[in-house]
Amino acid sequence: MITASAVASELRRIADVFDKSPETKLIQPRLSFYFGYADTKEQFLDLAKVFPRPFDKGDGYDHQQYTLKHETDALEVYAAIDRSKVCTLVEEARPARYECVPILSLEEEAALGKF
Repeated sequence: MITASAVASELRRIADVFDKSPETKLIQPRLSFYFGYADTKEQFLDLAKVFPRPFDKGDGYDHQQYTLKHETDALEVYAAIDRSKVCTLVEEARPARYECVPILSLEEEAALGKF
């Protein structure tokens, strides 16, 4: 596991490189911390304690992640952890079911021909 100090040192090095060309136009970059399969809730909480303030909490990828996001005009800092690491599964997700009135009548379908 990498320390916060090591990350800060690398960010300072990158900032020094950018400072050498201060007028260069860039898109807003995203700094991401993803807590995947081997990572733990405790590791995510350690990051949350030092995460830039203010930050928004939310849902990531299809509501399957818990996220933190700090955003300025110049940079977005984003952290995500799978909900399976921080939540208790209450009910499995089910595919959506729709009940629809036919859009086309049988005559309209026949007029369109076969697809």
